[in-house]
Amino acid sequence: MWLTASARFKRAARRGRCYSLGILADHGHSSTHSVPANIMLGFLLILSLTESVHLQQVNGQLRDGSCVCDVESLTWSFPTAKYENISNLMQDCGDALHKLQTQVEETEATMPQLLATVENVTQRLGPFQYLNSNGLYNALHLNQLSTELEQLQLVADTTHNDNPSKDTIKLSTEIAQAKVNVEKMYKDNVFNLETVKENLRLLNNRVQSCRTIPTEFRSTCSQRIMTNISSPVVTKLSSYGKSYIAGAWGREAKQGSEERYWIQPLTSGHRSGNVMRTYRTFSDFMAFKSYQDESIAPSSSHTNAIQGPGTLLYGEAVFYQCYNTRELCRYDLRTKATLRKTLPDAGFNNQFPYCYYTCFDWTDVNLSADERGLWVIYSTLGNHGNLVLSLLDADSLNVTHTWKTHLFKKSVTSTFMVCGVLYATRFVDTFREEVFYAFDTTTGQEDNTLALPLEKVAARVANLHYNPVDRRLYMYNEGYLLAYQAVF
Repeated sequence: MWLTASARFKRAARRGRCYSLGILADHGHSSTHSVPANIMLGFLLILSLTESVHLQQVNGQLRDGSCVCDVESLTWSFPTAKYENISNLMQDCGDALHKLQTQVEETEATMPQLLATVENVTQRLGPFQYLNSNGLYNALHLNQLSTELEQLQLVADTTHNDNPSKDTIKLSTEIAQAKVNVEKMYKDNVFNLETVKENLRLLNNRVQSCRTIPTEFRSTCSQRIMTNISSPVVTKLSSYGKSYIAGAWGREAKQGSEERYWIQPLTSGHRSGNVMRTYRTFSDFMAFKSYQDESIAPSSSHTNAIQGPGTLLYGEAVFYQCYNTRELCRYDLRTKATLRKTLPDAGFNNQFPYCYYTCFDWTDVNLSADERGLWVIYSTLGNHGNLVLSLLDADSLNVTHTWKTHLFKKSVTSTFMVCGVLYATRFVDTFREEVFYAFDTTTGQEDNTLALPLEKVAARVANLHYNPVDRRLYMYNEGYLLAYQAVF
């Protein structure tokens, strides 16, 4: 809008004269328009930036009680240079703001890549930080390692004397070489304990295998890795409903025992429970009739209550993690007595649960059974949170043998034992898991190239275990009970 060249102002009559500011626009041509107040104020602000503001004195005429005067705006010149400078400043400010916005957008676009790089570097730095914080590069730890090798040498020699074979001879030779390497480290003052400790772990696993696995067992079972898993042969909602997403179910797992099916839900905060429901036949289980509820403990928070979904019914006894401890419990269904035994160094209370994208709470310890007997699967700080499996004496709960793996427990969703082989699963999507890893206790070797699909009906798996009686896998899947046939 162009401002008036001849502005007409009304003033109260006073001495017959008027004073006004003159504003020139429209290239000096005179016209008469009304001017909005906000625009007028804007141009007054611009004028205020000039060196001076001119006043013009004119004669006015009295009309209707008001003094009316004509003002010629041509008397003043418009501050064009100042106006252009201000316009340029505003343009520069707009350009700078646009440039800043562009930089912010580019930063936001590159931020995920930067964060991923930082995370990758942090993960790669982790092992070195661990070595530094735990002081693994010192003579004291080297001395401890030498002692462990001496003990392992004694076990290997005893095993060779009891049952000499090519394997035991080879083991003794390798242990002797490891001792030579440790002595060399002493002399050269070059400590690479992580490499030696890893070698010690592998040697220990092989010694454990030679001690425990009979020849006939190796030839008939452990050399056979699962090749497939069937679609669910049983898919059923628990008799407790879907509200209890954590728990376990299955069939009595000891070979030669009577047929019995069971369900054990965690009824208190998906953490603990104290009741196991049993069915004498499969038909009773399918119909949810003729069941018996067995009280394992007086309450779900009692010291003998069940914590976590790692429970198993094996040989007329219920095996589980005792509430709020790293102890294992054995509840005898006939005598109603509870036996407790500490699981050395085991993580508990969500120290090493099963995870993938998210963790399933209270899954630090779980029991499993196969053709060899009763197992417990867990993790320890000493094994850096990686999976550890121990063979148990089912009567005393004593740990008889232990194997250590390289698989981080929080990177898997569940594990189970079949024929002396530890299998691990990982999350694929809401309706699929995948068996991707196997650790053979016979050879001490690991294989992470498996890809056996496993169907499910909900996202999270609370419990998965194998039954050597019917060679089925039993899954507790957010209140759903599923069973599969293992294929070898």
